[in-house]
Amino acid sequence: MERIAIISDLHGSFLATKEVIENIKSRGINRIFCLGDLVAKGPCPNETIDLIKENCEIIIKGNCDDLIVNRCKTKEHFWNRDNITKENLKFLDNLPLYFDFYMSGLKIRLIHASPDTIYKSIEYYKIDEKLENKIDRLFENSDFLQNVGAKEPDIVIFGHIHSPFVYRNGKNKIAINSGSVSNGCDIIKKNSKNYVLSSYLILEGEYNSKESGEFDFEIVKIPYDYEKEIELLKKSEMPNKDMAIREFETGVYIKR
Repeated sequence: MERIAIISDLHGSFLATKEVIENIKSRGINRIFCLGDLVAKGPCPNETIDLIKENCEIIIKGNCDDLIVNRCKTKEHFWNRDNITKENLKFLDNLPLYFDFYMSGLKIRLIHASPDTIYKSIEYYKIDEKLENKIDRLFENSDFLQNVGAKEPDIVIFGHIHSPFVYRNGKNKIAINSGSVSNGCDIIKKNSKNYVLSSYLILEGEYNSKESGEFDFEIVKIPYDYEKEIELLKKSEMPNKDMAIREFETGVYIKR
């Protein structure tokens, strides 16, 4: 059987991304897929893109990747764009919106947020009677993905929300959020200090096989030296960096 690591939401955090990739490779895993959001918030957008290009076999587009290339609105957005090479901006702009593959007979789909947009995901943290309907939507094909008529996936893996999440719906399909490499919502508090965790997903099975077989997955969480990232942010010329620094320090994802 083969193992595949799924990472997401790097947000220009070169140090966190490097630590996660090193952790993945220390487990003997060489196939890495990325769910997007390579840039924005962190101090090293271009270096992070280069690191992902070097180490990831599949990379899909996140909302921040599109934002920095096509929809800059704030000074920090323009700073990010100005600190990314033209080659890497073109690379971000041309990333696919999804990727389908088979593993041990299961069809798996990678998306960043939802089948309808890369900018908004389901509100999984609202546990109410609408939750299953929202999650069911993750498995549907859409005009946005340009895959109407394709076989729907058995498993959908997505990013964007920065918190690991697993849900099996009434149709025996599984939605998995891999969590985030950077700006994670998972923290351990010890001696009045926050230790922010990076998280990623490992899949295990027969890659590219439509034959039913063994399949497993696990979410891995590791601490990373976010304080070094903060120091790089403070030394950078990125405007309005206080919000990003707060996310690094607290593990609180401000958009929520």
